[in-house]
Amino acid sequence: MSPDIRIGSGKFKGRKIFSFGRGYRPTSGIVKKSLFDTIGPDLENSSFLDLFAGSGAIGLEALSRGARTVCFVENEINRVETIRRNLQRLEIGNGMFEILALDYSKALGILRERKMKFEYIFIDPPYKNTEPVRILGDLAASTVLADDGEIIYETELKNARNVAQAAARDFWPLKEKVHGGTALIFLRRRENSNSGNIVQPEK
Repeated sequence: MSPDIRIGSGKFKGRKIFSFGRGYRPTSGIVKKSLFDTIGPDLENSSFLDLFAGSGAIGLEALSRGARTVCFVENEINRVETIRRNLQRLEIGNGMFEILALDYSKALGILRERKMKFEYIFIDPPYKNTEPVRILGDLAASTVLADDGEIIYETELKNARNVAQAAARDFWPLKEKVHGGTALIFLRRRENSNSGNIVQPEK
């Protein structure tokens, strides 16, 4: 297996990392660029949670663009090994990342016990996974999203409405970006966990 995904920007720009070859659906370059262009400079020095991390391409892009730390959550052992290979390939120090080789719900429980908070949480479940209600419900219950943090949920465009409906109880929709058959849905927590104030969506 040869490296076949290219880091788009930042200190690792142009460096290639490993994916899984045929049959694997990585986030496309266009979608990835849209995601990070939307976040912009706020990513600098932030904490980033990459759920369903796959090859780790999104979390690695976040590190390249200035995120302080990234937590990769992935429960398939072959993918976990690919994340490790990519981190080694880019020579990323241990203090900048953590890998939780667990089911996402167990990982969220551990992060909650540690009182971890993340400014950005990227969710890209397998497209066959049609349980956004469970995923977003577990995420809301975990309280790992920072008070002013954002969730970015990648899904098939045809499933975007289901994701938005699943999010409605706990999260405000901030914006939606559509690229071909893929949607990126940006969300923010409805209540500030410290003050109880309602966080209004951006116009």
